Amino acid sequence: MAFVNNRRRPAARQFLRAGLGFLALLVSGTVACAQSATSAPANKYVPQAHFVDVQRSFVPSGTAAVPGAGVRAFQDPEPEAGGTERFELRWYANPPGLPPGVVLLLETIQERSATIKNHVLRSDRKSEGHVRSVIEITPEQIRQAGRILKWRARIVWRGRLLATRTCPDWDG
Repeated sequence: MAFVNNRRRPAARQFLRAGLGFLALLVSGTVACAQSATSAPANKYVPQAHFVDVQRSFVPSGTAAVPGAGVRAFQDPEPEAGGTERFELRWYANPPGLPPGVVLLLETIQERSATIKNHVLRSDRKSEGHVRSVIEITPEQIRQAGRILKWRARIVWRGRLLATRTCPDWDG
């Protein structure tokens, strides 16, 4: 025969019932989470964009305005840094488009600098369809570090990388 203390028996039952109730709640919550993960809504928004083209050009500063005359006077161009490097990024945001906050990131490596420089262009409005964005590298930046040797362009929305386009000799 086993000794049974009648006083402690109801407390042990309450504890056991509470434990089983908690366990049942935990199992039902886990099952509900698994079901909701497998049955994701079909109309969940997935942002998509891709690059159509990236055109790189150098715009020399061969002309300067003469103040007050409204006439342009031609000057001798500076040999290396007498202009602006322009990157025209043409990209497409798939319908229904991207809400405000799209970031175009141009990463460059220049002749006299081993570090990667970031040039950021932020969009304050919704982007949909064909979009043309221009990023310019100023003559001062070119004088300091030289012309651009390598580049990589990226479209980022809310920390998510949507598209990348690189020059042929970009490493990694």
